[in-house]
Amino acid sequence: MSNGKQSDGTAKAIMAKFGKAFFAKDREALAEILTKDAEWHFAIGPDAPHGRVRVGVDGFLLGIEENRQLFSKLRFEDIVYRWANEDEILMTYRLDGQHRDGDSFNLRGVELITVQDGRISKKDVFWKQYGKGGG
Repeated sequence: MSNGKQSDGTAKAIMAKFGKAFFAKDREALAEILTKDAEWHFAIGPDAPHGRVRVGVDGFLLGIEENRQLFSKLRFEDIVYRWANEDEILMTYRLDGQHRDGDSFNLRGVELITVQDGRISKKDVFWKQYGKGGG
């Protein structure tokens, strides 16, 4: 495109490649779609202010396993990908989940995916929080 901005179709293609590697837990495919130092910033976790941070293919694989241990269900619905600016994809969705301890939740999420040369360099996750004390 003449303005240098990528298309939403390009965003969807990058995320489809990532999703296939991610859900298959395919180390080689993840290495192809992630930069060597790619970061995953989780919506929850002890690493203030970022939640939980995992780096590189090993970090993403660890994060997938950690999520498996934390949640008995994470179902993403109503997923939309939009190219946000020169190097970022905006992903929005609704998440139907359940903690291993039995508490279920349904919330909206946003992810800001930073891309370098067609590869993901950061996956920054934001979940809409709710509960006691909320307005």
